[in-house]
Amino acid sequence: QPARAPWCCDRKQMLAADKLLLRSQIKQKAIELREKELNLFTSNFSAVATQAALLAGFSMAFLEMSVHLHGVHYNPYAKALLHLFATICICANIFVVSIITFVSVWGSGKALRGRDGSMATVIEGMNQERWLIFLTFGVGLLSLLSAVACSTWLLMQWEVAGLATALLVFTCYALMSSGFRIFKKFELHEGELVRFDDFLAHLPKSTEDELDYYDQEEIPELRRSSKSSSVL
Repeated sequence: QPARAPWCCDRKQMLAADKLLLRSQIKQKAIELREKELNLFTSNFSAVATQAALLAGFSMAFLEMSVHLHGVHYNPYAKALLHLFATICICANIFVVSIITFVSVWGSGKALRGRDGSMATVIEGMNQERWLIFLTFGVGLLSLLSAVACSTWLLMQWEVAGLATALLVFTCYALMSSGFRIFKKFELHEGELVRFDDFLAHLPKSTEDELDYYDQEEIPELRRSSKSSSVL
């Protein structure tokens, strides 16, 4: 094979160093963006957990209130439904608080102390768990409103209770319709989600073919020389 000129070796080393530096910089920026996404999930889950704990406290107040309702004139069906919906609300919201605690503590620990690529795995896992969290939170919220509707038939006259129940039913419908409408407005469709692995896939490889470091007019001569040496 023809001897390489010193400037070819220097150029090869410089190009390899530049490519390695480019990969390191882009990978660092991708990790920083992943960290921001991790903080976004953590802050959103923390806000949901706070609201869920508050709703669970309201449900406990309903159960405490029902203990003092022993009159004969109280509707037993309304009281039973009040107990049922209050219990569902407490269970759903405690479940939400517990799941958010598990995801935040264990997920953040793996993202920060895991091997290379753990942060991307944690982000994807949080994105999957958020559906269970939001749906359970919605069940707890609707159960609380249902418990309020049952309490109106225990504490109010039937005319006022009917009006209050109609208002609560409309509130439940407005919450569900607005939730679906806002979700459809900000939903990420197929092809809109940015994956940071795509940036790294299009980066220059860390090891290139040695012919890439020569000029185009030098490559045919090198190939002919390598073929002749292989024949010999």
